Amino acid sequence: MTGALTALALLAGCGGGAGVTAALQGAIAPLVGTQAAPAGAAAAAPADPATSRRVEIAALGLSGTARQVIDNGVSKSFSGPAGFTYTLRDGMLVSTRGLGPDLMAADTRQSRAALRAGGGQAVRVHETLDGLDRIERAEFNCTVSLQGTEAVNLGNRQVTARRFDEECQGTGLIFTNYYWLDAAGEIISSRQFISQSVAYLRSNDL
Repeated sequence: MTGALTALALLAGCGGGAGVTAALQGAIAPLVGTQAAPAGAAAAAPADPATSRRVEIAALGLSGTARQVIDNGVSKSFSGPAGFTYTLRDGMLVSTRGLGPDLMAADTRQSRAALRAGGGQAVRVHETLDGLDRIERAEFNCTVSLQGTEAVNLGNRQVTARRFDEECQGTGLIFTNYYWLDAAGEIISSRQFISQSVAYLRSNDL
């Protein structure tokens, strides 16, 4: 009896335990105040490939599965490891939350148009937080160019996709985004710039 009670006690102890455009504001607004999911909640069910993505922010040591939390028909928002969130508008990163030096909003319309056209020039605008939590606005001149086709590993499958590089330059800052597009022109994998401190978000379909 004593041994059984001790075992039960041990088991019990283990068991305790503002955007640049009105459209972007509409896409980003639902993220304000988003709470991180309870610890272990994401592991309660297997990832649904239709509403999940693989994400990585190497500079912060974050990687894992991001689950879709909002789909308003234009933009999709995802909750990633450690509770940060990010929003994609037609596959382009337009905001993050919960990373500190976040990308508060981005106007990526010209960049997306250049991708659809098979390459070209684009101007994008980013709004980020500085060290004093003030909004900083920066404009970048970008060149989008086709690099050819590549085999892309999406974790559960491998596909052949067209790769585009977007080289951007602004005042005191240069970065390059990578995009992999399927035959329909959808962005199935990408590496997109967030901010100087956080660097890049790598994200792909499952």
